[in-house]
Formats: sequence, structure tokens, C-alpha cells
Amino acid sequence: MKSLSLRARLILLVSAALLLAWCIATGMTYFKIQESLRTVFDSQQLLFAKRLSVLSNHGQMMRHRDNEGMGLPNIKAMALRDLEYDDDALAFAIFDRQGNMILHDGEEGEKFRFQPQIFQQPGNVLITETHKWRILWLVSRDKRSVIAVGQELEYQHDLLEDLVFAQMKPWLITFMVLIIGLIIMISREFIPLRQLAQKIAGRAPDDATPISQEQVPKEIKPFITALNTLFKRTSQTILKERQFTSDAAHELRTPLAALKVQTEVAQLSDDDPETRKHALDNLVIGIDRTTHLVDQLLTLSRLDTFSIQEDLKQVHWHDVIQSTLHELQPLADKKHIEIQFLEKNQPVVSGNVLLLTILVRNLVNNAIRYIPENSQITILLESKKLTIKDNGPGVDTEVLSRLGERFYRPPGQKVSGSGLGLSIVKEIATLHHFSAHFGNGENGGFISEITWQ
Repeated sequence: MKSLSLRARLILLVSAALLLAWCIATGMTYFKIQESLRTVFDSQQLLFAKRLSVLSNHGQMMRHRDNEGMGLPNIKAMALRDLEYDDDALAFAIFDRQGNMILHDGEEGEKFRFQPQIFQQPGNVLITETHKWRILWLVSRDKRSVIAVGQELEYQHDLLEDLVFAQMKPWLITFMVLIIGLIIMISREFIPLRQLAQKIAGRAPDDATPISQEQVPKEIKPFITALNTLFKRTSQTILKERQFTSDAAHELRTPLAALKVQTEVAQLSDDDPETRKHALDNLVIGIDRTTHLVDQLLTLSRLDTFSIQEDLKQVHWHDVIQSTLHELQPLADKKHIEIQFLEKNQPVVSGNVLLLTILVRNLVNNAIRYIPENSQITILLESKKLTIKDNGPGVDTEVLSRLGERFYRPPGQKVSGSGLGLSIVKEIATLHHFSAHFGNGENGGFISEITWQ
């Protein structure tokens, strides 16, 4: 069933429901007709028995029995007069009160066996059944005789089947017409879906044009809206990846060219050990810078496709900051930089431990790298805000608005960098629904603030 198309499943399910309804209706019709026929047959048998009783009371039965010209068939015909009945399916017998058979139809009636309990029945009427006959017993008005009128059960069943089949034929024809109409209707209603599938199949991979929702069933519109949203997000992702690839290629070209130059210098300095050593030292520095750039590029690339919902935990800012300071302390000691960590609160946020660690590391690492030796960094942790402030020169006011752009580095920087550190900070903050702000302090220095709700 699961491998079938939606169209086929709808047709099968609705057809099965219609077939079930048809079967239930046919069953109900069968039992209703059976009940009605039983009532009609019993009424006719009772009427026939009463006519026989009248004939018996007036002595006509005996005269007809002794009259060879009249005969039993004529007696039967007289009793069945004005009744639409198949007399071959009917038999009768008349008994006296002692159970002696007085008269029968000369066919099946002589096989009837007297039922003495007839005298105890309300209205002196009794109905019994054998494997072949349904027999109605009636005491005559003068209480002197008992009339038994039997009808073949096979006759009742045949008539019942004829009536039921007569009812079933129009139902069956209607059922087939409904199924054909259902197939046509469902096929027509699925035309918009087929057209939609053709449109999607024929789209270019980078085509982000929204799918039109005109002449589309209301039930499909949410699906198309979701598709259009997906196309838009995919287009944005493709654009970001293209921009990222272009920027990465541009940023890697310069350090790789420098590495090549230093390598060539080292190769050409066989007779000058000092020049060769200087070139190799520069080569190591260049490799470190390139490695740092590649690490930042990989981090930024992962952030573009990262889902924060994948690994949410309760994160203690205190633990994240302490582990970062422990990692970066040797770098600060090299420049004789003092790092002061102040806590007004010890907040806990829902986030990704690794990403928040990268966020703090980038902010502290930037501060260490861009401030002069013997400077100071202050980290202030509050209930809804993390502030990292240094007493360095800060940045020009004109470039503050561009901080956080990918590969952007303020002019005049003496320290090499990738221009990705603050971009990564902003990406991580956005993923966590935090806010990141950068600016200069009132008394100088650079301030980074991360706020959350």
C-alpha cells in the first residue's frame, strides 16, 4: 500500500469505502426483505387457512371431497382464489381434534404431523418449521378441526434471492459508475500536482524564482509556500557559498604567494646561511598565519550550515571564560598583558559549549593581539551581558559599522589577521539569538559586548 501513488491509494480507499457501504446496504436490504416476505407469506398462509376453515364449517369440503368432478385440486384453487400464489409451493391438511387426518391436498400435505400444542397457543395459531416446510396451524371456528397450511422454504428463499438480486443490480451499476467517476475526478484534481512536479523538474539548480500559486488548490498552497521558502533559503546559501569561495580564494592567494617567495629565497640562499635562516623563519610565520586563516575559514564555513538545535545544553559562562583564559594565558604572558576577570553574576544560558568557547576565544585573542605590550584586558560578566574591554588604541569611528564583515580589516593595522574573528563572533551570537556590539570606550580602548535575554 505504501508503494502505491497517492492517486492510487485515494481511489482504492474510497472504492473500498463505497464497496463496504454497498455490502452493508445489501445485507440490510436482504434481512429487511426477508422479514417483510416472511410477514406477507404468513399472512397469506393464515388467509388460506381461514378459507379452508370456512369451507370446512359449511360442509363444502366434504362434498367437494366426495364429488369426483370437483376434486382436491379444485378445493385448493377455491381457497387460493384472488391470491397471487404459486400453488405448487403450498400444501395443506385438515385434522380433527384427536389428530386424525381428515383431508389433505393429495401431495405433500399427507406428510404433515399433527401438533397437539396448537390448542394452548394464543389465538389458536401456531407456526412450525421442518427442513422443507414452514407450516401454519389454525383451529377452526367451531373448534372441531385443525387446518395446517405449509409453504416450501425453498420457494421463500428463491423469491427472496430474486428480490435481493433485483435490488443489487442497480446498486452494482451505480457502484461501477461511481468508481469510474471517482477515477476521473481524482485524476483531474491531481493535474495541478503533476504540473507543479513538471515545473520543479524543469527548474535550473540556482533558480530561486517563487512558484506561482494561481489556480492552485487551497490544500497545496502551504506546500508551495514551504517550497518557495526553501528555494529562497537555498539561493541564499548558494550565494553565501559562492561569496565565501571567492573571498577565501582571494584571501589565500596573498599568503600562498608569500610562502612561495620565501621558499624560493631559501632555495637560492645555499651560500648565505643567515639569509636562508631568515627566509625559513618567515616561511614558518607565514605557514602559521595561513593555518590560522584556514582554521577561521573552516569555522566560518561550518557556522553557515550549523543548526544550533543539534546540541543545546545549559552552559555556564564562568566555566567557558575560565577555560579560555587558561588556554590564552601563555599568549598574554608573552606580551605582559594582564587579564582581569570580574563576575557580578554567574549566568547560565542555553547554547552550544564549543561555539560559545570559540566566541570568547576570538574576542579575547583579538584583544591580546591588537593591544600593545604591558596593557590590560578586563572581562566583566553580568546576568545578561558579557563585556570584554582593553586599554588599547581602539579603532577609528568611521570603520566601527563595518566591524564583523567577512575579511574586513581596519586600515593601518600592524598586526596580521584574517578579518574573520569578529565575523565568527557575530555568526555565533546570531545562532544563539544573542546580540554582539563593538565600539570604543569613553576613555579609550576597544569594547566588545555580548547580550542575551
